[in-house]
Amino acid sequence: MKSHLNGAFVWTVLLGLFVLFMIYTAQHFPDLLQFTPNLAGYGTLVMIAILIIGNFYPSILSWTETTLQDLWGDTKPDNDLVELEDETLEKAVSWPDVIRAISYALGFLIFVFVLGFSAVTPVYITLYLVTEARVHFIWAALTGVFVTATIVTGMGLLSVEIWAGLIPEIIPDYLGGSILPPV
Repeated sequence: MKSHLNGAFVWTVLLGLFVLFMIYTAQHFPDLLQFTPNLAGYGTLVMIAILIIGNFYPSILSWTETTLQDLWGDTKPDNDLVELEDETLEKAVSWPDVIRAISYALGFLIFVFVLGFSAVTPVYITLYLVTEARVHFIWAALTGVFVTATIVTGMGLLSVEIWAGLIPEIIPDYLGGSILPPV
């Protein structure tokens, strides 16, 4: 019988205890300050519980380990993975793939700084889904708009101001008009 007590399991349990402590501590905050710790805490606690249960029943974790292609209905086998009986080995990632991923991240940050979060996020999500996941443009664009609207709505509910970008103001509070903070 396989031992379930390993470093990853112990760390997951410790993280779960920390999140429980965070949720307990947040209960003593004023009502307006409890929302964010509870939102993050309970969501994280659910994911940690899935990991702990999945340590004893690995089949539970199989539904959490899906690829973008599986998510979007592409069932072609992945040539980068070589499956051996119980274990899966991945080939080393090539440098062009690493540089492309870094370019996505840096480009996103630079364009958000200049053009604003609300304008850049749906474009970048659409770009990524079309070029990397090969999703049809209309579904990728709808996903980009939906995800951006969800994030912007959530940030608004948390009273977080969205960065509108450094360009001159075009659409108030959405595209341009942000002031660079003093350094």
